[in-house]
Amino acid sequence: MDNILKSLGLAYKGKRIIIGDEIIPLLKKHQVKLIMLASDASENTKKRYKDKSLFYKTELIECFSKIEFGSALGKHYVAVIGILDSKMRDKILNTIESR
Repeated sequence: MDNILKSLGLAYKGKRIIIGDEIIPLLKKHQVKLIMLASDASENTKKRYKDKSLFYKTELIECFSKIEFGSALGKHYVAVIGILDSKMRDKILNTIESR
């Protein structure tokens, strides 16, 4: 699972992932391949992104904490991440399924 966090940090620097409110506009354009939601995000945030993922037919997973996401991305905390790269989405999902 630490490999996922390391990959997120590199992908953020490479602009293959987005965070926070940047996700919604690209979700509407069907550019977001996976939404990663922090397990300790607020109920409001969880509902908002779960509803959006259902509407736009984008897979959503809940994993890690806001602090774990944040430290991987060089931020204080991050509640939601949008994956823009299909190969990265597949790698993350395979890693989570195999644990």
